[in-house]
Amino acid sequence: MSDNARIIAALILVVVAVFGEKVVNLVKDGVEIVDETVYTITEPSLENKELVKPITEADITPEDAKLISAFYLELADVIDKDDTIIESTGQFRNLNTFAGILHFNSALLGKYESLGENIDTAIAEAIGKQSVTMDDDKRQDLVEILNAVAWSVTQ
Repeated sequence: MSDNARIIAALILVVVAVFGEKVVNLVKDGVEIVDETVYTITEPSLENKELVKPITEADITPEDAKLISAFYLELADVIDKDDTIIESTGQFRNLNTFAGILHFNSALLGKYESLGENIDTAIAEAIGKQSVTMDDDKRQDLVEILNAVAWSVTQ
């Protein structure tokens, strides 16, 4: 590398080191993030309403309700479209556990007493507690209860 190239590289590094954070903040502050995602929440069947009733009794803030509802609507959509990856209800339980932890990043941990347990109970009541093959009927039951969970947090 020539001396001129080294000097230019060193100057660039100095400028980035001195002004880098200010430039990043200036650019970040000037960018408006718009989330225009529209979710349609349908009212669940009477059977699923009964399963999610304990969830509807939680006093969830509108911001958290929107976050939780969007998560379960997306999860229902993923499960509905999948026919090769999630082969059993046990695999779904693992997915739900890890996806929830990653998505919520423990921000809701302990915030709503028994919310997680009530959601898990509703899902278990809908698809069973044992790990079984995810046939079309079981998959549809799962999609419907996930949509019911999404509905319940907004009530």
